[in-house]
Amino acid sequence: MTAKELDQLMTRNELRQVDVAWICGVGVRHARSWTLGEYEVPQYAQLILKAFDQGLITDKWLHRNISKASPKAAVK
Repeated sequence: MTAKELDQLMTRNELRQVDVAWICGVGVRHARSWTLGEYEVPQYAQLILKAFDQGLITDKWLHRNISKASPKAAVK
């Protein structure tokens, strides 16, 4: 997944870097480095984000199954 593909996925799903970081279980610095193209998006993160993009994982599912509360991600 390229930085451009990640940006498109984020735009489609109205996600911010902080949301991507929360969904993938990483710090915001990691998510920022992916969006800037400084580092490649790891395989596990690509799988999670693609599943989210395809509706296989929803905001509600994430909020029920991840113990840490999202910074500001709205439950759709």
